[in-house]
Amino acid sequence: MYSVLLLSAMLSTACTQSIDIVVLNNSDVDRQSEMVEICACDLPDMSSGDWILVDTSGQQLPFQLINKGESNDASLIFPADVKAGTEVRYSIVKGKTETFDSKVFVRQITERKDDITWENDKVAFRMYGPALAAENPSNGVDVWFKRTPELIVNKWYKADLAGEASYHEDHGEGLDCYKVGHTLGAGSIAPFIHDSLFVGGHYDRVKILENGPLRASFVLFYDNIPFAGNTQGVSAEMKITLDAGSHLNEMQVRYTGEVSDFQLASGIFLHDTIQNVMGLPEQGYLAYAEGMWSQTKQPQFSGRGFIGLVFPENAVEYRMIPEHVVALAPYKMGEVYRYYFGAGWDQYLTPTDQAWVQYLSNKRDALKHPLEVRIIK
Repeated sequence: MYSVLLLSAMLSTACTQSIDIVVLNNSDVDRQSEMVEICACDLPDMSSGDWILVDTSGQQLPFQLINKGESNDASLIFPADVKAGTEVRYSIVKGKTETFDSKVFVRQITERKDDITWENDKVAFRMYGPALAAENPSNGVDVWFKRTPELIVNKWYKADLAGEASYHEDHGEGLDCYKVGHTLGAGSIAPFIHDSLFVGGHYDRVKILENGPLRASFVLFYDNIPFAGNTQGVSAEMKITLDAGSHLNEMQVRYTGEVSDFQLASGIFLHDTIQNVMGLPEQGYLAYAEGMWSQTKQPQFSGRGFIGLVFPENAVEYRMIPEHVVALAPYKMGEVYRYYFGAGWDQYLTPTDQAWVQYLSNKRDALKHPLEVRIIK
């Protein structure tokens, strides 16, 4: 999701009028709009409005200061385009910051039973909150397929709640045609014990950490996780991060409780018919493609939808179980487990099954070969 290797020249910025940032791509895959993350401690005060980020042509670029939920800015992020085997130079110089439209958004939709819904310029997602408890929701992920780079979450909810236009119908910008039920939906996670999947319920609390213009990030708190017949004593925190330009979210999940170590299953709901499941554990991704139909009284074919998981480390096993295909991995209580999940649509940017597989494969390669960043002051 973002580069994590940082090589910095430790020089004072007190009298510096410009700082160069060199981004090197040592992989065989072109990087497009990949977020570069730099410690704010290596930079001037980017929040002052007196410093800007430019490319080699002098064009100003968007950036975001992130604090990961803390009071002080911890990092600066910006999107980099770097072809395979090349490097690109960016500069921080004196100037007045332009205003850039946000490409990401997250909000708790209190007017719609506490949905937590988030999006970027590619796709939108939601998970379910406590006001929906009577309907037995899961901790699964819902997908809203978009065919516009514009942010649509507030618009779609407003029109749907007013009875003007259902987001289950395509009115030109996309639709919600994905069914979750009491499953993992489009890539969530649950304990897997004695060959059984223990899907959770709604989240209990949410904390939004970042909300644009380039990154949305939040934490969902689950107080009581179903666990081998027990609903007390095991809790989970799920931190989800979505960057502009990406079809994939980063998931960091941590379970706590007085139980032994176990397996985790991140998975994909297969709906009524099993269609095209692709990927092997050694490839580091799991892909699914299926025909989609609108959830309306007279269902309409809505194109081909794609769901995918990508793993920085190999999953131990992929397995077909009732309603799901899952990736199993060992888990030690209290540790953070990280993977990526997301979606695409053949009506917008992802034309074929193979294009989706290639996208996931490229993401795995990017995770194995992070961009290298060098600061020159």
